[in-house]
Amino acid sequence: MPKLGIVISNYNGWQDTLACLESLGRQTFRDFEVVLLDDGSPNDSVRQLEPHLPPWVVFLPQKENLGFAAANNLGMKRALADGAEYVLLLNNDTVCAPDMLEQLLRHAPAGAVCCPKMLFLDAPQELWFAGGELDRRTMGVVHLGGHEPDGPSYSKPREVSFITFCCVLLPRAVVEQVGFLDESLFMYCEDVDYCLRLQDAGIPLWYLPQAVLWHKAGASGGGALSMYYITRNTLTLRCRGAGPAVRTLRGLRVLIPGAARYAATRLIGRPRGRSCGIYRGARDFLRGKTGRMPPE
Repeated sequence: MPKLGIVISNYNGWQDTLACLESLGRQTFRDFEVVLLDDGSPNDSVRQLEPHLPPWVVFLPQKENLGFAAANNLGMKRALADGAEYVLLLNNDTVCAPDMLEQLLRHAPAGAVCCPKMLFLDAPQELWFAGGELDRRTMGVVHLGGHEPDGPSYSKPREVSFITFCCVLLPRAVVEQVGFLDESLFMYCEDVDYCLRLQDAGIPLWYLPQAVLWHKAGASGGGALSMYYITRNTLTLRCRGAGPAVRTLRGLRVLIPGAARYAATRLIGRPRGRSCGIYRGARDFLRGKTGRMPPE
């Protein structure tokens, strides 16, 4: 089987990262290297991780928070430089079945980008992701099987139009053809953008249920932070190639109701929720801001 480079980014979640690495240490497929990045965690993640890392982990702690896209790009470049024929992007808040890597590599169609079946870690028989669908008009995505019990209808491999980058297997040739993640998005929607680029390049995406992992969904974000990036980045993707008038109209359609909800939450003393993220995300899209969410 080909050599595999596994890229994991940690941000404040060293406990989850160690559990993920422990599951990788039990894999039946062994010809892999893990490139682990600490993405500028302000807590003691680096100190907690360093004494417990096995020899098959390359640790690259960063001095500042680069964002999901840039951190994973660094890891991908290191994995490819080390000779990996495949790169697996893997969230740190996952636990992999012992044969997940073997099953992914064994069943991956030639030249395809693939993902495993993903179940909730706290509800091990409940589906989090069984492939996805992407609407190119709205940039909306649907997790097939989400919150449904695992069963025969989700046990057949199939081609899909969207794969979450919680776990995605990328052949070296695909990365060389399509390139790396869009760092201007910082975090969230980079997988939507990449799946669009894969489709445009004629590269198939496959859901492979023979491979299984469990995901601690929501461990890396939530609330205003998530909604800020999702709102801003979705608008960015929807409006690529559109003129200024279209960009303004689409942004205002989100900004105006978002601002109204945000104002209402301020009146009742809860200004930091989802409405704050939606309002600020639409506002910064109209201002042309990319990268890290700016402070208030």
